[in-house]
Amino acid sequence: MKVFYLMRHCLFVLLALSALTANAQTGSLTGKVLDETGQPLPGASVQIKSIGKSTITDVGGNYKLTGLNNGQFTVVASFIGYKSVERSVAVKGASTANFDLKPDDQSLNEVVVVGYGTQTRREVTGSIARVSGDKIAALPTPSFEASLQGRAPGVQVTQGSGLAGSGSVIRVRGIGSISAGGDPLYVVDGIPITSDPFISGNRGGMNQNPLATINAEDIESIDILKDAGAAGIYGSRGANGVILITTKRGKSGSPVVNFSTKYGLSTYATKPKFVNGSEWLALRQEAWTNDGHTGLATLPQGITWDQARQTNTNWFDLVTRTGKYNEQNLSLSQGTEKLKTYISVNHDDNQSFLKGNSYEKYGFRTNVDVKPTDYFSASVNLGYSKGTNQRVNAAWDGGIGDAMSTALPIYPVFNADGTYWANGANPARSINYVDWKAVDQRLLAGLTVELKPFKNFSVKGIANIDHLDLTEDQFRPKELTGNARGYANRWLNQQINNNFTGTATYDLNFSDKSKLSFLAGIETQSSELNGYPNGIYGDADGPYSKNQDAMYLQMQQMGSNLYYVNGANRTTFASLFARATYSYANKYTVQALMRRDGSSKFGPNHKYGNFPAVSAGWTLSQENFLKDSKVVNYLKLRGSYGITGNANIPPGEYYAKFGNSGSYNGQPVVTPQNVENPNLQWEQLKSIDAAVEFGFLNNRISGEFAYYNKKTSKVLISGGISPSTGFLAAFQNVGEILNEGLELSLNTINIQSKNFKWTTNFNISKNYNKVLSIGNLSSDGILGATNDTRIIVGKPVGTNYLVRYVGVDPADGLPIWLDKNGYQTKTFSLDNRVAVGQVMPDYVGGLTNTFSFKGFELTSLFTFALGGNIYDGSAKRQLGVVTDWNIRTDISDRWQKPGDIARFPRLTMTPGTYPGLSSEWQYNSTMFLYDASFMRLRELTLAYRFPAAFAKKLGMNNTRVFVTGMNLLTFSKYPGGDPEIARDFENPQDRNMSPNVMYLTTPQQKSVTFGLSTSF
Repeated sequence: MKVFYLMRHCLFVLLALSALTANAQTGSLTGKVLDETGQPLPGASVQIKSIGKSTITDVGGNYKLTGLNNGQFTVVASFIGYKSVERSVAVKGASTANFDLKPDDQSLNEVVVVGYGTQTRREVTGSIARVSGDKIAALPTPSFEASLQGRAPGVQVTQGSGLAGSGSVIRVRGIGSISAGGDPLYVVDGIPITSDPFISGNRGGMNQNPLATINAEDIESIDILKDAGAAGIYGSRGANGVILITTKRGKSGSPVVNFSTKYGLSTYATKPKFVNGSEWLALRQEAWTNDGHTGLATLPQGITWDQARQTNTNWFDLVTRTGKYNEQNLSLSQGTEKLKTYISVNHDDNQSFLKGNSYEKYGFRTNVDVKPTDYFSASVNLGYSKGTNQRVNAAWDGGIGDAMSTALPIYPVFNADGTYWANGANPARSINYVDWKAVDQRLLAGLTVELKPFKNFSVKGIANIDHLDLTEDQFRPKELTGNARGYANRWLNQQINNNFTGTATYDLNFSDKSKLSFLAGIETQSSELNGYPNGIYGDADGPYSKNQDAMYLQMQQMGSNLYYVNGANRTTFASLFARATYSYANKYTVQALMRRDGSSKFGPNHKYGNFPAVSAGWTLSQENFLKDSKVVNYLKLRGSYGITGNANIPPGEYYAKFGNSGSYNGQPVVTPQNVENPNLQWEQLKSIDAAVEFGFLNNRISGEFAYYNKKTSKVLISGGISPSTGFLAAFQNVGEILNEGLELSLNTINIQSKNFKWTTNFNISKNYNKVLSIGNLSSDGILGATNDTRIIVGKPVGTNYLVRYVGVDPADGLPIWLDKNGYQTKTFSLDNRVAVGQVMPDYVGGLTNTFSFKGFELTSLFTFALGGNIYDGSAKRQLGVVTDWNIRTDISDRWQKPGDIARFPRLTMTPGTYPGLSSEWQYNSTMFLYDASFMRLRELTLAYRFPAAFAKKLGMNNTRVFVTGMNLLTFSKYPGGDPEIARDFENPQDRNMSPNVMYLTTPQQKSVTFGLSTSF
């Protein structure tokens, strides 16, 4: 604190001296910088060219330049995304000049974040999609990454569910991995952060999301690096794309305090429709009669028909509620040429529509930039967040999963004495009794020091840390355990990720037209996981979070079952990288880069890998034959070729590992745990990208059209190996995968007048995915966990593997199938499973329309997916054989008498009624494969920005009120609930192969949010 005090004191003295010097100069220039609607532009630059004097506008768009001689000056006003305005201004004493700026949708001088630096838009030769921070913060999604949906071409975002804090599955230009992680690399202010959803396993039917603690309001922008020309600088970790997150920083000018608050209500976006109690009994009785029985059908869990007839419980309504959401953000931005500061604090509490489920987080961020001299600068980034997830059972683990499966409408909630009914599934009982809380604490901290010893040369050192602490407590009281005491679990994990980067850059200007920029760097990264692998568990009278003494006593009693691992999954990277960019006449740009990575994850024969890339851009609109065109304002050709890699596998797979396992003759023994493979190495992705960027008719129509071809070789697969090794599977580099696609983004200014403006942003992308080879592995040796998907040559990654369903025989109501050869049969057999359906959609995209009228703004975002299939893993018990599960209303289209033409066969309680079917769990067929196409009104926002003069009277600036609806409408033919699914996964291979499998998945939330943002 003393250091900052001295710095501020020195700055005050310097300002005072400057003021004394200025006494000899009596002229001043003040004014406003406004946008096309008359609203102020805070942070706009105003510069007097001849003397190099400049300033930044405040939140009201005001600027002031003092200490000027009287005379004529050329003044330039500029702002990112707007066309600069330059004009001559006469200064005589206190003078005034206002500037009105108009948008420039193809601003070639816009700064874009690239790996380890920035470039202007005109210099970018790779494929980069940018999403601004206001778009990310617009929606109350469970985690910020879900807000990317529909915003960028080639980026498919599938939000996991409506569970508070749940994550999303993001695929950048398809999926090129099988057993290695397929998610992009996330980088926050230069820190490659932990984003592994499997750190805490798959408890409760949900993968814990490490990204949920990041505050969306702190994000300035997100840049998505999609091709090797852009992501290649990240080498062995860039194959799945890179998401660069830039947080907000202090701006020059007077201190500005920004405040925003939101309050919202939510419910489920859509849900499956189930029959009521009397309908369920009728269907049960029909199946009983079809099976040749007489009298009343047997009922599960000892329920009598009299009890059943008197009960009609809507379990879905009982476990859901009207959710509530509130959020507050407060930030301070201030700065001078020598010191800029951004400080923020935030709190938000998302109580989802599931009873008992919430995610509350607190956080703060401090970004400080210091530049005491022209040759030295430093910055400090410090962000801390704490998220508390009040968890509930879901999917296969109960809760809302029970409400969609084994909690029948004929089951009561309470017994006659008021106690909870406990003879069968009762999710209301578990919600009331289970105490389950997960606390994530994250520290993201970084220090950057930059030296510029001489002109155009700089050296930068960056040290970062990402510390993620995860503590999870679950307590089930004696009412649930049935014992004298309850049972408590605590799981502890600490993921520590350290990173150091050193870079040197040099700009060599041969002339005004010719420029060569160099970047060279080194990077080291280490990460490890500390904690108790088996957790702490035992009989207890309450959760360990509320009774630490009881936990310590239990730890003493656990003996050898309790052990702590320091440095588990330890991984290190050591890298060298370089990038050279040559630009000529603002028309031609060529870039070459190389990265050499070394990783502790790979064997001694392939410890290091080289990842080169080249790219080029040609701005045709700067050529003489187009420079003065009234139709073509901007036209650029861009292309790249390069190699990136994927190292996202568990460590320690290449060497032989041993561990304690069982005993022999009463003595502990050591046994091998895997098969050694010294040749294990990273996946290698060779990609080609070609694109045209355009702007026509005064940039009223602009956008980009791109083609890409990505071929992954040396695919990392944990596949079946010879049983003689003693193991079922091991990691190997075998196989090839192709991803090929087209992307289109289109921006149009449909109407633009003084008071009204209508703009449209549209993007769509198509990806073709195909497995070219899996070496000598068998398709049955590569499984998508319990989801019945396979890797089959010639088909996409994770093709559904099902028996083909033809329909119902009208004569007897029995199902008809196709055997492997395509012949009809009435005997079901899993041996007749074939590759069917399509895991990934044909097209994904988004359509945004924005209407502005004076201070009002209406924004709508539709997201969509066309093609592909959903495999409903729960429908085989909701629609198939009548069991102890709920039944969906679409069973109404079933066979009931000879001659009926129906979708579903005759009801039965005996699987063997359908010849060959041994169990309803084996009922894996296309009967439950659905069209996954959908369109969703993802966002609808109505906002009003108060006039600057009115807001100023209230002591505020830039004041905006708004109401936002999320997922208000969903259009889909899928009858099983929410068509946008990302169920819980067992491991990365399951996540890659089974993104289209639904199993009692919690639907997404629909919400309405009211908010206000202002500054003062």
